[in-house]
Amino acid sequence: MIPREWRLKPKESTRAQLQVISNLLGEAATVVNTGDPDREGQLLVDEVLEHFRYTGPVQRIWLASLDSRSIQKALATLKDNRDYANLRDSARARSQADWLIGMNATRAMTLRGRESGRDGVLSMGRVQTPTLALVINRDREIAAFTPIDYLVLQARLQHDAGTFSAIFKPSETQPGLDSEGRLVDGATAQGIMDAVRGKNGIITSVTREKKKKPVPLPHCLSSLQKAASSKLGMTAQQVLDTAQSLYEKKLTTYPRTDCRYLPEEQFSDAARIITALSGVSGLEAVTAKADSALRGLVWDTKKITAHHAIIPTGEEPRSLTAQEKELYLMIAVQYFLQFYPPMLYEAQKILATIVETAWEARGRMIIEPGWTGFAAEEDDEDAKKKEAEQSLPSVGNNDAVLCADVDALKKKTTPPSRFSEGSLIEAMANVHRFVSDAKAKAVLKENEGIGTEATRASILETLKGRGFITASGKSLVSTPLGQSLIDMTPDTLRDPVTTAQWEQRLEAITRGETSLEDFMREQYAALPLLLAPSSPPLPHFSPVPSPARSVARRCAGAKGKTPANFSGAAPMPIAGRFCRMRTVNPANREKGPYPRSIHAPSAVAPFTQGKTIGGDILGLLQQTRASGR
Repeated sequence: MIPREWRLKPKESTRAQLQVISNLLGEAATVVNTGDPDREGQLLVDEVLEHFRYTGPVQRIWLASLDSRSIQKALATLKDNRDYANLRDSARARSQADWLIGMNATRAMTLRGRESGRDGVLSMGRVQTPTLALVINRDREIAAFTPIDYLVLQARLQHDAGTFSAIFKPSETQPGLDSEGRLVDGATAQGIMDAVRGKNGIITSVTREKKKKPVPLPHCLSSLQKAASSKLGMTAQQVLDTAQSLYEKKLTTYPRTDCRYLPEEQFSDAARIITALSGVSGLEAVTAKADSALRGLVWDTKKITAHHAIIPTGEEPRSLTAQEKELYLMIAVQYFLQFYPPMLYEAQKILATIVETAWEARGRMIIEPGWTGFAAEEDDEDAKKKEAEQSLPSVGNNDAVLCADVDALKKKTTPPSRFSEGSLIEAMANVHRFVSDAKAKAVLKENEGIGTEATRASILETLKGRGFITASGKSLVSTPLGQSLIDMTPDTLRDPVTTAQWEQRLEAITRGETSLEDFMREQYAALPLLLAPSSPPLPHFSPVPSPARSVARRCAGAKGKTPANFSGAAPMPIAGRFCRMRTVNPANREKGPYPRSIHAPSAVAPFTQGKTIGGDILGLLQQTRASGR
């Protein structure tokens, strides 16, 4: 299904508001585009102007924060909206390509599923398919995991200054180790224990280093979803819905943000917020000692993206549901921690040699608890490293120690944890960790992974709703249907590297190094090859003649989301709806600075000229193969 021309049709639910905008545009001498300061925000407003074929002057305000100082600064630096045409085109390219790949891949896979006797839609997409692959790969890794028993030798060493525990550190030539350096031979372990028990040794190295554990930053949506999933058992969609409710009640700031920093211009408002919320139940302790004069690294305007971190507004919360209150406190506490100093501690390490074997002791002494006096350190990701909590005695190099006793602790390797909704959201945002290609890894990290803060929760709901994954307690587990779907999917569709490659091309559009038309021409050319591996044997196909006017009318969703339906003639079922395709004279196009139609490149004419666009995708593949394209 390759549209000859892309058209947007207003949703019924937005017609009234669009009429209001239409009336205002008729009265306006100048329009200011106040969309989010990113490519999707640029397109969203420009699409409305295109819809009304507005020809008047348009300026652009680039506004990441809504405090008065930031607004005044942005108003003083308005630019011509046409300067952002490339940014708009990059968003349109992303939207059209997502539609093209998602719709065609879904149709192809759904048709194949019907051949196997399955009714219903087998949906696919550039984000949801790699996300499903993440869950399935993890499940299969767990299923294939074989636990390995190993031993950890722990000695109790005595020194004049005190007693402490140390762990045996085998050398590379130590017998009885497996390929990962774990001690697995019981006889070897027993021999080492017999050799050192009751024997004297010496201290060979002492290291003491003062360190800081910084305050965890305020929440973005994905970090909030992860924390709420772990602590409150909330789904990603529940977190988003609840955060949206708090925002609409003016209690917290905009929730769909990928940023964990705050604009410097809002620092002066901190004292007001602390004072206003000091009497709220659950916030008394953390606000009591918060220092509003303390300015941490979180205040950095340069790091603000489209929106800043989620924080309380200072309005007193009232009449909240239990879930709203829990999430509100999670947001507020994380904000108030910014007004506490970092935790100060001394990291300690002692190395000792006993009968030609090496032993290592690690410890930590907390000097100043800082923010950890009000929030559990386990809330922070770094705490998972689990440094030993013992405080080591004051010893020196070449001091004597006695091995008073030694034990063999039986250990077992464990598989990776299953994804929860929170950890899967985090994995989507940090999908570069699952990619080996260095260039793609860098691009994915820079672009915050796959999906957006606003769409990741709905992606999980789609995967659950389609029966591809299911909840098991707090964990997400893939279903046989989901596994079969991924097994039939071409590598390109399930690999997040595809997103990285797209992002590189979209950035090139933004920089003016390539065009929307060139990008889409690449997508049209790649589509048959992209879908061919997942297609069953293809029947002979002859395109059905159609009238002389041809175009696919796309029903627009917000910010290029999956379209609702189509209109025209020749009904065709797609994802449980009807698609109607018709042709139109390519010469009959609207004029003006905001064209209502964005035309597919002429390079696809062999597929579409005088034919019904949107015929069976398998037939299109057959036609493409037969022509050698």
